[in-house]
Amino acid sequence: MVATCDDLRLGGTLSASGIAGGTSINSTALGVADWSQILGSAGMSARLQQINGRPGGFISGDQLGKMRFPILSMRITDLDAFGGLTEPTRYEQKVANTDVFLGLISDPAGQYLELDMADGSQRFIHAHNLDAAALFQPRKLRTIRVPLVSTYPYWKAGGQESSQTISGADVMAFAGNREVYDAVLVFSGDGTFTHSDLGWTIQVTGSAGAVTVDLGARTVTEGGADALNRIRRNNRKWGWFVPGSNNVTSDVSVVVTWRQSFA
Repeated sequence: MVATCDDLRLGGTLSASGIAGGTSINSTALGVADWSQILGSAGMSARLQQINGRPGGFISGDQLGKMRFPILSMRITDLDAFGGLTEPTRYEQKVANTDVFLGLISDPAGQYLELDMADGSQRFIHAHNLDAAALFQPRKLRTIRVPLVSTYPYWKAGGQESSQTISGADVMAFAGNREVYDAVLVFSGDGTFTHSDLGWTIQVTGSAGAVTVDLGARTVTEGGADALNRIRRNNRKWGWFVPGSNNVTSDVSVVVTWRQSFA
C-alpha cells in the first residue's frame, strides 16, 4: 500500500501532547524517494494457537502484537538546507546530509518516525535501524534504502493522548483500526478492573496508594517502586482493548490512558 503522507519527521521527544522537535524531511536536500513501504509490514499478533497433534490443546501468547518492518527510501541531493540539514559546498553537501540522516536513523536507542498524513492527522512509531552501512557515491544523486524494525506493530496517533476515568460500569470508545495493547491503568487503590467483552480482569490488592499498571511495558509500580505482587490477573492475561466500543467495569477509580492504533 502506498502511504498518502505530506511530511516525514525523524527523532524528537514524545509527550502527552505529541512529538516535539526532530528533523523534518521535507526539502530538496533530503526527501522520500518511495512511499510504498514507509508504513512497513506488521508481524503476527500473539493469539491462541492450536497445538498440532494435540486436539483441544492451545498455546496462549502474551496478547502483544509483534514487530513491524518499515523501509525508508530516501533521496539525498546537494541543494537547500531545510530541516536542520547542512549546506557546505555543492559537492560536500550530499556527504554531510547523508551523515546527518544516518546519524539520526542509526541511534542504538531508536528514533521516533512520524508521518503527517494527508488528512492532517499525525502517526508515529518508535523504530530501530537494522544495518546502517557506509556509503561511497561521490557527486551523484543518492537513493538510500534503510530497513527499520519497531518493537510493536502498530502506528500511534501523534496528537494528544486520550484518557478516561472509570468508576463503575462504563463504555470506552477507541478510535483507530487496531487493538491497543499498551494502555496505562492507574488504580486509586485496591480494586478490580474488568473488560466485560474480552473477559480479562486485573485486581489490585494490598496497596497503600495509587498503583500504575502499564499493559505494554508489563510493569506495575506504586510510588515509583516495583509492585508486581500487588496485582492478580485472570488466566495470566494482560489487558488490551479493541477498536470501537469497549464495555468495562471497575469497583475503584481507575484512570485509563492510551493512544489510538493504526495498521
